[in-house]
Amino acid sequence: MLNMQNKLLFIISSLIITANFVVPVFADETPDSPALYFRAVNAGYKDDQSSQNYDFFEISKASSEDLDVSPYTIQYYNSSDKFVSELSFPESTFLRAERVVFGFNGSPQYADASPLYQYDFSSSGLASTAGRLRIMNGDKIVDEVCWGKTTCEQNVPKFATSESDNRTAVLCRSEDCLEPYSLEQYYPNINEDVFYEPEPEVISLCSELKISEIYAYYEESAQEQFVELYNPSDSEKNLTHCSLRYKNNIYPLSGDISAHGYLIIQDIPLTKNPSSELTIELFDASGIIDAASYPSQKKGTSVIVLDGQ
Repeated sequence: MLNMQNKLLFIISSLIITANFVVPVFADETPDSPALYFRAVNAGYKDDQSSQNYDFFEISKASSEDLDVSPYTIQYYNSSDKFVSELSFPESTFLRAERVVFGFNGSPQYADASPLYQYDFSSSGLASTAGRLRIMNGDKIVDEVCWGKTTCEQNVPKFATSESDNRTAVLCRSEDCLEPYSLEQYYPNINEDVFYEPEPEVISLCSELKISEIYAYYEESAQEQFVELYNPSDSEKNLTHCSLRYKNNIYPLSGDISAHGYLIIQDIPLTKNPSSELTIELFDASGIIDAASYPSQKKGTSVIVLDGQ
């Protein structure tokens, strides 16, 4: 499993801008069904064990399909509705879970959590009196939620100030408000393995190439030895990313081999008459492409390889 702790970036901007004149323009998803949206937010809950806010916000994705969240950022605006900072994701970061919760890094329940799920928009977390959170896709507003004196379509009039009324943190969308909520649901243990970065696709640049002939038992000089490659494809192949492996030694290749053409490699010191079979492997970043073995042989003869035999 990819260790996302080293992957997810929280980019904190020092730029302060106003947002009072921004007209919401939604991305490809419609305002009524954004691909990524806020499901809950709480900027005010405290308990008698800590004077620090139990700040959190929860985002959900509308589809059950894994969502590439790298185009998205989450922006925070303070009680004066001024932009403070944003949270962003690196390229090719996918959200596999339906929901993910981010907590203020000063909140007690997030003290031991991975930085993956912490935000530090400000030293005191989300402003409890008023504020705004936005999900952005590039320069398009995908979803936003406001509270206190700051108003928008998704306005939350008050936040939970005690454990008994913390349900007010839930934003009502379809079934979201039908289940009971408790603060324990926002603890980091629901966040296990929700993000991942796909393994990059490895493309074989030397596919289809074959080891076609091996000449080891020379007549007079080791300089006569060679390994021959054949390109059965209809296109020229560049060998820059190909290598041969022989007796645990690796020999990088170079040059081009034409379509349906042959190429002689002469700089590999071969055992001229081995007592047991020795193998030569052709490989690139995708793995082994072809392999051929040669046994003891007569002087001045070569081994012609057909279909790897």
